[in-house]
Amino acid sequence: MTLRPVAQALSRPLSSYVLIGLSLACLLGQAAAGWGWSVWWGSGPGLCLIGLAWVWAGRRLAGLTACFVLGFALGHLSLSRVLEPALPPEHVGRLSLPQKTRIEGWLYREPERLPHRTRLYLQVTRHQVTRHDDGAAGWLPATGQVLIHVRFASRGWQYGDVVRLPARLRSPRNFRAPGSFDYAGYLARRDIYTTAFLWNDEKIEKIDTRPETVCGWLEQARRRIGTFFDTRLNSHSATILRALIIGETSGIDKDLRKTFARAGVAHVLAISGLHIGLVAGAAYGAWWWLLGRSRRILLTFTMPKLAALLSVPAVLLYAGLAGGRMTVCRALIMVLVYLAAVLLGRSQEVYRSLALAALIVSLVWPGAVFEVSFQLSFVAVLAILVGLDSFRAWWETFSDRRMFQLRPQRGRVFRWLAACGLVSGCATLAVAPITAVHFNTIAIAGLVTNVVVLPLVGVTVVSGLAAAVLVVVHEGLAGPPVFIAGLAVQVVSWVVHAVGTWPWSAFAVVTPNLLELVLAYGIVACLFFVFQPPTPIRSALLRSVLPILCVALLADCAYWSWQRFFRQDLRVTFLDVGQGDAAVVEFPGSHVMVIDGGGFASPTFDSGEAILAPFLWSRKIGRVDTLVLSHAQLDHYGGLAFVAERFGPREFWSSGQPAKSKRFARLTRALEQAGIVTRKMCRDSPDMVISGVRIAVLHPPCQNTGLDTNNASVVLRLSHGEVNFLLTGDIEATGEKVLLESGQTLHSEIIKVPHHGSRSSSSPAFVAAVAPRAAIASLGLHNRFDFPADEVAQRYHKRGARLLRTDRDGTVLVISDGKGYRLEAPFSTRD
Repeated sequence: MTLRPVAQALSRPLSSYVLIGLSLACLLGQAAAGWGWSVWWGSGPGLCLIGLAWVWAGRRLAGLTACFVLGFALGHLSLSRVLEPALPPEHVGRLSLPQKTRIEGWLYREPERLPHRTRLYLQVTRHQVTRHDDGAAGWLPATGQVLIHVRFASRGWQYGDVVRLPARLRSPRNFRAPGSFDYAGYLARRDIYTTAFLWNDEKIEKIDTRPETVCGWLEQARRRIGTFFDTRLNSHSATILRALIIGETSGIDKDLRKTFARAGVAHVLAISGLHIGLVAGAAYGAWWWLLGRSRRILLTFTMPKLAALLSVPAVLLYAGLAGGRMTVCRALIMVLVYLAAVLLGRSQEVYRSLALAALIVSLVWPGAVFEVSFQLSFVAVLAILVGLDSFRAWWETFSDRRMFQLRPQRGRVFRWLAACGLVSGCATLAVAPITAVHFNTIAIAGLVTNVVVLPLVGVTVVSGLAAAVLVVVHEGLAGPPVFIAGLAVQVVSWVVHAVGTWPWSAFAVVTPNLLELVLAYGIVACLFFVFQPPTPIRSALLRSVLPILCVALLADCAYWSWQRFFRQDLRVTFLDVGQGDAAVVEFPGSHVMVIDGGGFASPTFDSGEAILAPFLWSRKIGRVDTLVLSHAQLDHYGGLAFVAERFGPREFWSSGQPAKSKRFARLTRALEQAGIVTRKMCRDSPDMVISGVRIAVLHPPCQNTGLDTNNASVVLRLSHGEVNFLLTGDIEATGEKVLLESGQTLHSEIIKVPHHGSRSSSSPAFVAAVAPRAAIASLGLHNRFDFPADEVAQRYHKRGARLLRTDRDGTVLVISDGKGYRLEAPFSTRD
């Protein structure tokens, strides 16, 4: 391949690439900061690129490259200052956390009322301290924003309320497991570095209410509009209309989201560029129709510019009623930038308008590149623009061949249908890798449902917004438009339900890595050029770059196929699931076993969905062969139901003891519905061999000996050549004594520390019998039990064992080749 065509294409219109290049460079710089890459690491390659550009094409390209390198550094710096901020001395994030204190402040956002909790967003103004001289409590000025989770909120908190409350402040923390959601980064991008939890709101004192502001007026209007929707529509329609008009998505449950996601239209539930664009388009068309009836206005003004200018208030009003959230503001910037391009006579420069919007968003909200809404919006719009360019080139040839110029009516209908299908197809194809990363689902039904649903959503948004405006004037006037909006919502729901329940509407996929995303989008970009007129650079891409990308993607698939189905080592991963246990055993070959699944008392957090499944998908595991439950306690079985539902295991092993809870009932129901074979494991169960690894069940005894739930845990010993793993569940001293008296071989190189390292377990005789060289304790950071106990930790250290803790070291991986092993803790925070 020669680079001459590329050089010629770049050397002619350099000015047209400046804005696009700067935007991409800034986004890449922020992505590098989010992935933990140092900017100094990229300075060397950046200087090399500038030098190569100088030699290759002269000073103009070298100067342009230098601008891109500086844009990369600017993007990196902007997000680095968010993720590792220099907080002022009075910021609550500078306190020694976790810390119990009293704080005072005001609610700077309308509370989010979710089914099982309420989120309060507090702007702190001062906090309480205890003076050392007399022990009296005093107040000091403070700053910072705190996210407060309230389990049971019985009072009607509103934006602007000034409150005082006791709180245990904490720093947000991620579960350090591959594939898990970056919760701390998500909050940091919203300027939140401190969180708190309250069981109820009884101790929250309302002190005052802040003076009325524009934001306060908008929040009152949003509440009034939401109440009006509730009184005029059924609960289902009102919930969806609340989400589309005032941005309140708290009433949308997981089942509804899942149905919309399977139908390929999950994006319509959250206000984005689509919704604001629909409002802008409707306002633009309405003004054009209205003003176009006046000959004087037509002769005096330029209609596109005037209609675009008059559309701005409608767009701003919709964004204000939608709550002014970050996602809404990002979409607002996209639409306003394009309207500004129309006013400046640059409406044809859609790519530079999109690049400018992305650059503004990335600088105003550093880290937007990691937001799924940003990715979906910009990638979908870019794909549609490129697709329409390709369509126009293809249509000229196609229409001439079919002689549509002789049948213009048929040609217009066919062109409209083809364009609608193209827009839906381009958007679905472009966002498929993103939905695979974030949702592990690709909804092929979106190719059809978007064509049907999006016009209905347009009707819903426009009529719903009209109803929202008229509510402020008189509720009687808002009746007809809200009826139309409710009718459109019902049709949308019917279509989505019909398509979303179709078995082949969507299919689950494992998580693609960064290399696979780059290769996939490179191939998609090349395919877009197939239908465009040939140019030197396009011909070079199709002739040379496309085959290279395809070969690289095939090589990546071959590598992961080997890792998934033909690998010869044994991998045991102890996941960070907080105060609980979860381990994944990848046997030589393809057999996968999951032992325990963690679990939390919160009804809204599923450790199986949030931690276990993302890890399995990141390892390209789409099916689990065996589920093992050591014993029936929530911190062990809480996440197994999701694994049973989504990963189709063949067998389920347990001690046979049940638990009385909704979560355990869900697990039992999932096992029954999937037809999973359930096996009760005890000491007399025969040893099993899976891919050369011997599995022995050492505990509990088959006869009922009166052991409690912890001491009746299933204990497994895995033997891979000369390397042995002892997985102990939550046995305590009583269970350990039974094990020692059984006379079975306990010696193991690796032990999962019993009962999270409690004082009641890991007795001296038991530790001596096992004589481990490495011990892994699974526990939560700052847990209220003070696990692991100091004497237990010293017990393992004195035996020469290396103690690793998931609260400090994160996920721990042990890899055995049968002769030896190695430990990996990539998330460790040890000094």
